[in-house]
Amino acid sequence: MRKLYLKLLLLAGITAAAIVAADRSGLFKADQINNHELAMWDAFYDFTEKNEVDVLLIGNSHLYTGINPNHLSTILGANCFIVASSGAPMIDIYYSLKEALTKCNPKLVVVETYGIGDKKVRELKAGNLSNEYKSFSSRRNFFQKLLSTPLLFSSDNYLSAWSTSIRNHDFIFKDPDQIKKNRDGKNVLHKKKDLELGRFIRFTSGITEKTDSLYDVQGPVVDGNEFRVNRENYDALKKVQALCNKKGIPQVYLTIPMYEKHVTNYPHWKTVVSRVLGSGCQWLDLQEDYDKAVFTKECFEDTMGENQHLSVKGSLMCDYKLANYIIDKVDVTLPDRHESEEWRKLFYNEYGYFEHYSVEPGDSKNFLLMRKANVEGVLIKDCILAPVEKGSEFLMKIDKRSETDYFKDGLYIHVDGVKDGELKNYKVLLSMTPGIEPHDHYLLTCYAPDLKDLTSARLVSLGLVDPSLK
Repeated sequence: MRKLYLKLLLLAGITAAAIVAADRSGLFKADQINNHELAMWDAFYDFTEKNEVDVLLIGNSHLYTGINPNHLSTILGANCFIVASSGAPMIDIYYSLKEALTKCNPKLVVVETYGIGDKKVRELKAGNLSNEYKSFSSRRNFFQKLLSTPLLFSSDNYLSAWSTSIRNHDFIFKDPDQIKKNRDGKNVLHKKKDLELGRFIRFTSGITEKTDSLYDVQGPVVDGNEFRVNRENYDALKKVQALCNKKGIPQVYLTIPMYEKHVTNYPHWKTVVSRVLGSGCQWLDLQEDYDKAVFTKECFEDTMGENQHLSVKGSLMCDYKLANYIIDKVDVTLPDRHESEEWRKLFYNEYGYFEHYSVEPGDSKNFLLMRKANVEGVLIKDCILAPVEKGSEFLMKIDKRSETDYFKDGLYIHVDGVKDGELKNYKVLLSMTPGIEPHDHYLLTCYAPDLKDLTSARLVSLGLVDPSLK
């Protein structure tokens, strides 16, 4: 009998060694192209090695598609980072927060509320379970992962959570090409050259007319009367609150909207979440306070599925809503980092940077057309021509002491630009866009697709749209 036990022990040891070796070799790794969770945590650890995180945002895919942290950072003049995983319920969000707080000391934590629900993490199956595996395996803190394992997975999934070889062993039969890619070193998560702060761009266009018309026939997709919260996620939210309170970190709760036709009976949903959050919580609820002028159908993912996200345009609108809420409503002092040359270098040319800051000396790609001018009582801080994807963008910042009636219909601007050695004249209309609302100034913009690859540009003149407004 003793020999049998020794043989079994030896066999177990050999099996364990083989699994560890296979895990380390990455032989059974899933496709890494869209492994947002791993890319996010890698970027988080890299960023926090040299930088502070001022605003930490936690949640799931509604958050990382609904907020652009790079843009939010430029609006606030601070460092913002999103830690979020696809499909994450509140208990997973709590453990992500717990690990993140071992590497940073934010001045504010923003919690997206979609993770508050009745999804039971230890009962997840198929794709939802796969998402939970990705979130878990992407985190780095070994001891926290060890302690959280029994709370995140059923006992029959423990080994799969820790081992890609056990989790994906069926690749041998179902996906041998993936094993070959792994063996040949072709399945690698490549770091992007751009500044990564937890953003995951997915939906670049909005709801089509065809989909919009379906709502009129089929009605809303999500019924707020069906919303429930289980004890597991309730307790996890209270742990989030307790952890932040212990560290003296204020919290803002954020509800990112879905299309107005997508949801019905939202008051019931709101009532449930409000009771869970408790009294005194600061909550920006963009579903209840739905801004129809801002959140048009172009702002949402083109889907009739239950889980709808914001498009790129929608996220930019949400950035301003959140930023202005923080500035106006939250008792928190964020560092004003834009005075730092190091911070400006970090965010220079990021989307939205020139909505708030000017062109640095020596910049040959972005053109400063005007600075500190008074035109018919319109106090212009500056006007910039910046290259963007497939064209250029004009951005004019106007002091809020100016009378808006003078330019509410826009301003015409005439510019001479040199392209391919040839001088050309351009005339465009700059106007304000609903939802693009910097806190300290008005912003007039115009996207010009034909202004591309200019080598120089200068302002010729500008004028009011309608002189009768004077």
